[in-house]
Amino acid sequence: MATIEGPIRFSGSLGNIRSYYDKDLKKWICSTKGGANKNLIKNNRAFARTRENNEEWKGCNIWSKLIRSGTFDLSHLKQGRNNYRLLKIAKQLQLMDQEGSRGKRSIESSKYNFPLIGFSMSNAHPFKEVFFGIPDLSITDDRSAATLRLNNIITNRMFSWPERIGYYRVYLTIAEIPDVVWNEAEKEYTTTTPSFKRMHATNVSEWMPINTELADVQIITNFPDGFVPREKTTVIAAMGIELASSLQYNTPVIVKDCGTMAIVGCF
Repeated sequence: MATIEGPIRFSGSLGNIRSYYDKDLKKWICSTKGGANKNLIKNNRAFARTRENNEEWKGCNIWSKLIRSGTFDLSHLKQGRNNYRLLKIAKQLQLMDQEGSRGKRSIESSKYNFPLIGFSMSNAHPFKEVFFGIPDLSITDDRSAATLRLNNIITNRMFSWPERIGYYRVYLTIAEIPDVVWNEAEKEYTTTTPSFKRMHATNVSEWMPINTELADVQIITNFPDGFVPREKTTVIAAMGIELASSLQYNTPVIVKDCGTMAIVGCF
């Protein structure tokens, strides 16, 4: 793979060469097409390990999509590519499965979820580089409601942003994330809960000023309709911070990139 520096640029394929513009890298990328064909990988004994790895990556992709969809309400606070970093965590969790055979190992985030805590989907403005407070997070025994507290914060010392900010508000999203396991009957990866019953919920505070006064913030987010998370699932809690430069006629002037977010707890 190479980057294009000269004046000749094209998007798509030209013979055995393909070219595209990478928005994150802000460069034109040029690469050749090739490699083993699909039938060879599918049937040749020499590619047995490749087939196992490919199958496990399908499970990783399912799990990654669950995290992204569970935090959908905070999409405006995400920046850049996050899927490859979520896939890295998924593979880390998959390798912790000591019982499943290669090609069929589970992603049991209900057992192992510590790599997710602190994970920020804001590449341009990582959560810990924007907000310096320590969230106090708790959840009910049945995991149906979470409470986020920010106690005794002085807001003009708690934020770092490349442009002037005058107001902020806080989001709390909770989402049920099922384990991803191998279904031997169907010969494919599936989740431990039906797709049509997955649940997430979000609550957001009012806009608050950034100043030198002590402040306490508390947000409670409940799953709707008395929903209680099921076995073999983890509940992730994601905190988002949206920033505004000012309020004009009670309307916030949102800063570029909006703010930041991160997964701050798993239960």
